[in-house]
Amino acid sequence: MSDEFNMSVPSLNEALSLMSQGAYPAARAICQQHLAHRPDDFNARHLLGLIHFKGGNLIAATRELGRASQLDPAPRFKAQALNNLALVLQARDKREDAVTACRNALQLQPQEIAFHLNLLGLLEQLKRWPEIVEHMQSNPVLADQEDARLCHAVAARQLGQYQTALDILASLDSSIDAESERVLNLCLQNNSQVVIADWQATGAPVANLIRLADYVAEEGFAAAATPLYQAAAKAAPDNLSVRHMLDAAQRHCTAEAPSDYVRNLYDTHAEQFESRLQGRLNYNAPQRLITRLAAILDPEAPIQAADLGCGTGLCGIELHRQLTLTRLDGCDLSMQMLQRAADKEVYTSLSCTALLDFIPTLQPLELITATDVLIYTGNLQPVIQAVHGALKPGGCFAFTVEHNEEDEPVSLHASGRYRHSKGHIETLAERYGFRVQLLECFPLRLENEVSIEGLMVILQRD
Repeated sequence: MSDEFNMSVPSLNEALSLMSQGAYPAARAICQQHLAHRPDDFNARHLLGLIHFKGGNLIAATRELGRASQLDPAPRFKAQALNNLALVLQARDKREDAVTACRNALQLQPQEIAFHLNLLGLLEQLKRWPEIVEHMQSNPVLADQEDARLCHAVAARQLGQYQTALDILASLDSSIDAESERVLNLCLQNNSQVVIADWQATGAPVANLIRLADYVAEEGFAAAATPLYQAAAKAAPDNLSVRHMLDAAQRHCTAEAPSDYVRNLYDTHAEQFESRLQGRLNYNAPQRLITRLAAILDPEAPIQAADLGCGTGLCGIELHRQLTLTRLDGCDLSMQMLQRAADKEVYTSLSCTALLDFIPTLQPLELITATDVLIYTGNLQPVIQAVHGALKPGGCFAFTVEHNEEDEPVSLHASGRYRHSKGHIETLAERYGFRVQLLECFPLRLENEVSIEGLMVILQRD
């Protein structure tokens, strides 16, 4: 039977090669043939789990990798299966279970650096700062790992141990992340003047100081970032991005964020945008909004649509999943984001254009969306007026914004983003001939461990 099996079934190496080429069904079939003859074949079970993972079937990947990790191969192979199981569980947002799988892998292979780094990343996502400190202290194998020590410094800072964090950072090689953390800790010690003096001494461009100030502000410490922005504004009085962040820190509401500020912000964060939003910040606005939209529009009717501020294409994917699109055009200020949107192959065309320049180029459409982009526009009047002219009668404008619960219609938050009231949206909808089909609060995302309340809005043109 063994010889017959070996002759009739392709090898697992062939399955591995097919997986690397993206031929997941063929690779999966080979593994299943092996398992039909030998259900306890660890290599086939483990590889099948990886094929499911690569192919996007996370439920099946969890099942197969779980089965593989219950078998009894050599410890290093079992540890690898457990670590891969942790990665799948993390992708499913089952991070507590992923931590358990990671710890089990480390019990078998305590010297495997990759397993330690995966565990530290999970603990950081879960904000389990004391556990990060304890893990670093009890595992000297991590002493020369830059990523692990940076994670340790972040944990110390989160625990209010600013000098400890600075001591850890002093031993790291110079990098943007380490420098940013050092500056943040100095600012939290009220030593922003040290940061400014260091910047002046090096003769670095003002963009470097702005980047550091942005990091401090984005971590939730706008007041601590203000002296850095003030120094940058003094050095570059014509820089509109700096002026915007100073306005935000002082709660002075302006008409809109400067285009350069938005473009630079998203170009900088494009690479980690999706993992940060969906992983750490619990962001699922596109799924929620398009699900509500599908209950208003006929999901089977052909729709031509545009996606304003399309970013990496998260909304575009949902539109294609839940509606019948014959055309989808997108625009964004960030070329880095647009490149990632293009990779998803869901847009008919993509344009690196401001939305108010893009809207007038559109033919009358059935649908226009804007998820988490109008947070950089203060008064929504020009946008809603322009969108009305670009929609067919009965067409919908579906968007999300941050909810302003204060008395004024619009406010500029210390984050540099605008917040809008329900009343502001209702007033503009009535003025420009829209019926409000949906205006509902929902949890938009996390920011520094606090849930930011958003508004889901669907306006339908009369």
